[in-house]
Amino acid sequence: MEVADVYKFFSFFFWALFTFCSHFFAKQYFSRTSTSHVTENVIFLTSLQVGCGAVLYVVMKLRNMHSKSLIMDYKTILLGACHSYGMMMTNSSMAQTTASLTHLVKMSEPFYTTIIMAIMGKINFNCKIIFIMMIILATAVGSEPISDARSSLVGIGFALVSNLCYALRNTGTKYFYSEESSKSATTLEGFAAISFGGLLSLIPMWLFSYLFGYDNYSDLLTSSNDQINYFLIISSISHALYNIISLTIILSFFNPVQHAMLNVGKRTSIILVFYLFSQRPFTILNLISAIICLLVSIVGVRVMAVKKHSEVSDKSEEISWKYMVSGILILLFSLSSISWTVSNFQKGVPTARDNWLQCIDDIQENIMSRLSDHLTNPALLNHPTHLLLIDPAYGGNVGDNLIAYGELVLMERMGFLNHTECHIIQSQGLSKWCNNFTHVPDGGLAWWHGGGNWGDLWDRKALTLRRMRSFIQLVKKGKTVIGMPQSFHYQNKVNQTGDASDWMEAIAAEYSAAESKAKMVLTWRQNESYDQAAALYPLLDNRLVPDVAFMIGPIEETFTWSLKKEQAELIFLLRNDKESRHMGKRNVDKLRAIIDSNNETKGLSFEMVDWWDRGRFFDKTVDEPGPELKYKVLDEGKFDYQHMFKSSIAMFTGGKVLITDRLHSSILAFLMHKPHVYVDQMYGKIRKTREVAFDVSEKCGDREEMKFDEAENIEEAVVKAARILRDKKYWTD
Repeated sequence: MEVADVYKFFSFFFWALFTFCSHFFAKQYFSRTSTSHVTENVIFLTSLQVGCGAVLYVVMKLRNMHSKSLIMDYKTILLGACHSYGMMMTNSSMAQTTASLTHLVKMSEPFYTTIIMAIMGKINFNCKIIFIMMIILATAVGSEPISDARSSLVGIGFALVSNLCYALRNTGTKYFYSEESSKSATTLEGFAAISFGGLLSLIPMWLFSYLFGYDNYSDLLTSSNDQINYFLIISSISHALYNIISLTIILSFFNPVQHAMLNVGKRTSIILVFYLFSQRPFTILNLISAIICLLVSIVGVRVMAVKKHSEVSDKSEEISWKYMVSGILILLFSLSSISWTVSNFQKGVPTARDNWLQCIDDIQENIMSRLSDHLTNPALLNHPTHLLLIDPAYGGNVGDNLIAYGELVLMERMGFLNHTECHIIQSQGLSKWCNNFTHVPDGGLAWWHGGGNWGDLWDRKALTLRRMRSFIQLVKKGKTVIGMPQSFHYQNKVNQTGDASDWMEAIAAEYSAAESKAKMVLTWRQNESYDQAAALYPLLDNRLVPDVAFMIGPIEETFTWSLKKEQAELIFLLRNDKESRHMGKRNVDKLRAIIDSNNETKGLSFEMVDWWDRGRFFDKTVDEPGPELKYKVLDEGKFDYQHMFKSSIAMFTGGKVLITDRLHSSILAFLMHKPHVYVDQMYGKIRKTREVAFDVSEKCGDREEMKFDEAENIEEAVVKAARILRDKKYWTD
């Protein structure tokens, strides 16, 4: 092997290596950023990539102010525009589709170059070009999994435009300047000047993006995600390095068509590595299509890379096929090593689903740990009197049912495998009447059913005051009483202070503060509720505990019990009571008007439901057991929880994205990992309750990974739901 061939070989090797690194890490960046801001992501990354070369120009200009190679003229600006917008189209393609498909479509670049050079009179035009391009494009699409073909069409378009930009850049770089000119674009100075010109040409794109509302650049500039920042840096530096090699070495040896042919060899390696390491398994059809695409590209380029017989001297050189093939084999090994290393590193990085599952685990562990002093107390755990669950909710409100089931999960996971129940107002007569608890055995543990009814928003006398009296009655029977997590809300402050004062007087008349705190525990699912209760009820042990419904789950979303197999795009589950802030918009016609008033959401299909509409979606004839749960309760009592679960899941499958103002429909959606947007009720119960739960673990902190968002009103919720529908992150686990 001659020295010149060795030089060409290593030039080709590092050209492909840095191309792969640039595109591989660019794809990693796009896959980890929100697709709702794809325009900003593309412009930002392109600017960084082109900016690396522009920095080189500034440095070189400062060192040699009078260099003719660094003069910025219209030719340099035009070449820079082709350079930067070609890269922008490539990035846009990779943001829309797989990186391998982008590279497959870019196999047609030699034919763009051939046409341009034929027009310039540098080579003879061959009419087979149209036929060959059709084969390449068809097989490029065929090489992708069928399920992605439609979503990839936009990416294909961007890749085709990038081909034109690069063909113009390479041809212009090679032939814009006469041989007698001291200025050349195929030098390091030429590359630096083109990069600076390209950065200048992006200014209109930045202005247009701001003008049309694509202005989410502050988050990108201030990102604290080290992994994403590393991807940006590696991709940008690799982009500068491979373009330096491409324009100053490869293009100086070969004419643009030969340069494009070498690009085919380079992309062959990259595509194979992307298939092996960066995509899901592909079919035989995909593989055969890819091979045909590559073979037709390489053979077609050689067929058309025929010089025009003229007196024009073209300083182009040949490169032996044996060097090209050996180079590709070595490249495959090198690029595979990089991909394998990155892939193995990322295996240690939890997925969104991993974090969601860990979030649920952490919340459940937190609930159990915050009550563990009582629930692991041998005197209570081994007491002959069974745990008493007071007034579990057995009505049609699924939210209350979920709380009751969560209480059963909690008691059984903590070792209380036997329990009894009694009815006050919510058990629908399925349990024995509590009365004054005279029939209840002494000692042991009693739980009051949790929920959102502490105060005067609902039946104050039957719920709140009755509960207050019962604490004293039950403690007199030797029981430890725990109120499951509640929301505190009084509308009448006189009632609030009066009820608290009367209760504290009654407790103080019977017990010391130490005695009452040891036997009476109130748990609250909102920070504000806890603060108010701690101030008003100082004789009780007040604790902040996540809503007990989080003890359920995870739950799989399934169509097993669904009457409707086709999903609407949105499903509105909106309450129809005095807690609602959105009652005036709970109407099919009004929701349709809201959706169609915005071009971003116009035409979206939807369902409007509440808990009592489950029958419209539930197929009762399906004889299948209920959902697989992490912990399935052994003693469910008299209430049909499995019907509740199956019918609720069936209704939730009626729409792709849930919009709700009910707390427990948002919790159920979370437990199902179903994309949802919540709008709060009258006193902010949803946000405040979820905040307490999600604050227990850093795994719960990413809304995209947890698949939810919040909105101030229905209009905003619809827009956010529409964006979720388009964002692939919400639809992959």
